[in-house]
Amino acid sequence: MRELVARYLSRSISRRGFLKGLTTAGISLASAEAILESLVPIAHAQGEGRIAPEAIRMVEGTGAECFAEQLIASGVKYVFGNSASEDAQFYEALVDRPQLKYILTPHEGPGAAMAAGYVKASGEPTIVMQAAVVGLVNAMGQMFNAFKEQTPLVFYSYRTDQTRRAGRDGFEEVANQEQIVQPMTKYSWLARRAEMIPETVRRGFKAAWTPPYGPTYVSWHSDLNDEKTYAEIITQDKVDPRMRVRPNPAEIERAAKLLVEAKMPLMIVGDEVYGAKAVSKAVELAELLGMPVTQVRQIYANFPESHPLWVGGPPAARIASLDFPKDPDVVMNVGNKLQHNSPQPIVAREAKFIDMRSDSWSMGNVMNTEVPLVADVAYGLDDLKFAVEGIMTSAT
Repeated sequence: MRELVARYLSRSISRRGFLKGLTTAGISLASAEAILESLVPIAHAQGEGRIAPEAIRMVEGTGAECFAEQLIASGVKYVFGNSASEDAQFYEALVDRPQLKYILTPHEGPGAAMAAGYVKASGEPTIVMQAAVVGLVNAMGQMFNAFKEQTPLVFYSYRTDQTRRAGRDGFEEVANQEQIVQPMTKYSWLARRAEMIPETVRRGFKAAWTPPYGPTYVSWHSDLNDEKTYAEIITQDKVDPRMRVRPNPAEIERAAKLLVEAKMPLMIVGDEVYGAKAVSKAVELAELLGMPVTQVRQIYANFPESHPLWVGGPPAARIASLDFPKDPDVVMNVGNKLQHNSPQPIVAREAKFIDMRSDSWSMGNVMNTEVPLVADVAYGLDDLKFAVEGIMTSAT
C-alpha cells in the first residue's frame, strides 16, 4: 500500500489505477475511496507547488497525463474545449492538477473564439480542444481568423481511428486529418507514439509563439491517450527561441535618411505595434518627424485616434483613398500585415516604401520595398528614432 500511495502522489498512476491497486490488494472499494479522498489534499498541495516545475523531468503515466503535464510545463493555465469521450483520460488527469483549469464550451467554433480572445487579452498561452475531425472542422473558421490575425493559438483534436484500425474508413475517420489544416497553420503534426505527445505539444507552442505568430495544430490517435508511457516533460523556456530581433543597422540608417529628407512621409501602423507594447514609440517617431499616421485592416488601435497626426484609415484600403496626405513620397509600414484586396497595391509604386515587421516571408511579395527592416517593432522604432535624431542633430 505504501508503494501505491507513493506512486499516486508522484503521479505515476492515475486515480483509477490507485483504486484498482487497492482493491486488488483486498481492500474494499469504500475503504479504497476513503483512502483516496484523504490523499487528495496532499496531491493538490503538491500540484500547486509544481506550477513552476523542474526544467526537464521524466513522467510515467498515460498519454493523456503526459499531455496535461506538458501543458503545465508550457505555461498553460486554462484549456478551452468541447468535451468528448475519447479525451476521458485527459479529464481524469485534470482532477489531480488543479492548476490546469478546463473551460467547457458549448460548441467548437465559440470555444476557439474564446481561446483566441483569451490569448489576445492576457498574452498567455492556451490550447483549444475539439472532438475528432468533426469538431476540428467546426473550429476551422476561427482557425482561419487566427491565421489572418496572426494569433498564437494551439489547436488539438484526436484521431478517432485508433492505431490498430486506422485507414478502414471508420466512424469519424478521414485520411490525413492533420493535412486539412496545413494552409492555415504554421505547424501541424500527428504524434505516432504516446511518448511523442509532449514533444508534439511543445513544438506546437514553440511554432505558434515564435514571431510572426500564428495558429498550430497537434493530433494523435485516440488510443494513445489511454496508453501507458514514460515521457520527457520540458518547460517552455528551454525550447522557446525568444526571438526579438533588432533591425540591420545599415538599413536603419537608410530608412532614417529617407524619412528626414521626405517632403510628405506617412506611417502605417499594425497589430505588431500593439503586441510589442510600442504604441508610445510609434507616437514619438511620428511627432519627431511631423508624420501623419494611418492604419489598414487590423484588430487593435495601434495609434491614439485623438492624436492630431492620426488621419484615419483609408476607406478603400489603399493609401490613395486617404483625403490627406495626398501622394506621400515615403511610406513607412510598422507592423502591419498589409492584406491586399485590390489589383492595386496598398502603397502606390511611386512612393519609396520602408517595411518594418517580423514577417519577412511576406515582405516584397506585392510592394517594392526600398528598405526592409526585419525586426521586433519595439526595437526597430527605438533604433530608427535614435538614427533620425542623429541626422537632425548633425544638420543643425
